[in-house]
Amino acid sequence: MKETPWWYLFLWGIGFLLFKIFFSLKIEGDRKILKKGAAIIVANHRSYLDPVVLALLVPRRMNFMAKEELFQNTIFGWLITKLGAFPLKRDRLDKKAYQRAIEVVKEKKLLALFPEGTRSRSGKLGNFKEGSIRIALHLKVPIVPVVIRGTEKALPAGARFIKLGKIRLKVGRPILPDSFSGEKEERIKSILRILREEMIGMGANR
Repeated sequence: MKETPWWYLFLWGIGFLLFKIFFSLKIEGDRKILKKGAAIIVANHRSYLDPVVLALLVPRRMNFMAKEELFQNTIFGWLITKLGAFPLKRDRLDKKAYQRAIEVVKEKKLLALFPEGTRSRSGKLGNFKEGSIRIALHLKVPIVPVVIRGTEKALPAGARFIKLGKIRLKVGRPILPDSFSGEKEERIKSILRILREEMIGMGANR
């Protein structure tokens, strides 16, 4: 089965055009590394629009963890599964979800994660969970930081309707787990620190 079927590319094209027209979508940074092979995309999280906008980075299906409550509606659950989402139990360590994430990366696909685990209400970057870093270290794949801005105004927490406005995506320099030395836990802390610093420098706290 093709990684990115024709119908996904069709929907992607329509979505990209609509966001260009209505949200003046602008993407900055080098996206070459995302066009082929495995990578873990790590992004800030401010709005329910974030996964949709993040998927517009490249015309290639992304795989997301999504809270399991979203899959309770049969039709909506089927739809987001087709679009690349898989369920995550947020109230405890979900080994099944993390195993699925590992499989995605082993299959040389794109895995997109929001390491804060929930939307930031303050607009500032929250604390990161370590899951994405552990997967990247285990499988030796690049981590690509991405900062999303504008979605918090287009669809803020608690809003029922989308507002028009400018949305920006900024792609940072890939972080290569192999370039870090030391014990595993030391490397995890170093990568987390550098990842946060990179994303704040890219405007994640603005």
